[in-house]
Amino acid sequence: MSWPFRKRLSRPSLLPISGPWTIGEGEYNGNVMLVRLNAGYQEFGPVPGYEHQVGIAVPFHAREANGLPSTEESLQLSAIEDDICLVLQEEAASVLVAIITTGGMREFVLYTRAPQNVQKQFERLRETITSHEIQLMIQPDKDWEVYAQLVPA
Repeated sequence: MSWPFRKRLSRPSLLPISGPWTIGEGEYNGNVMLVRLNAGYQEFGPVPGYEHQVGIAVPFHAREANGLPSTEESLQLSAIEDDICLVLQEEAASVLVAIITTGGMREFVLYTRAPQNVQKQFERLRETITSHEIQLMIQPDKDWEVYAQLVPA
């Protein structure tokens, strides 16, 4: 994607950007898909140095007919989000840019400048998050293509 904005984030010390956050709804594989997106990154495009995309997936224990979590499980997922932010955003090593909920799972989408540390931080999370199984994926994405796919047209 060619980013229409040319502003550069002049000081990475300003990270993470706190928002604004937007909520979008769509469909994925016949399921409702909710995307909570940190729109604050849209005006900058890819942040230099944050060239690896991290996905932390959390499968639901049970899902409603529409594929979304129950109210009770949503509370547990909110606590997991807090834990992920606390551990991975420490010293702005990673930034949370989106949260996707669909088809019986929630995925937290982050970008990191320290991919070599994410696995160790993830193991720390695995020890503290006992309510759900969590899964990790890390991939190069210097152009923030995953984020760009989530930005509304």
